[in-house]
Amino acid sequence: MSAKEMMAVVTTGNGGYEKLVYQSVPIPVPESGEVLLRVLAAGINNTEINTRLG
Repeated sequence: MSAKEMMAVVTTGNGGYEKLVYQSVPIPVPESGEVLLRVLAAGINNTEINTRLG
């Protein structure tokens, strides 16, 4: 992983945990009027779970 990459959980489609892939992705570059935040912790709620299940 280079200094311009970060690790992320990427959704590859609807379904269960088998549709989540932990991989290296490019760090986003903010455009004018945007900011880049470092997320140290995150959670999910029922709406996100139901969306994932289709």
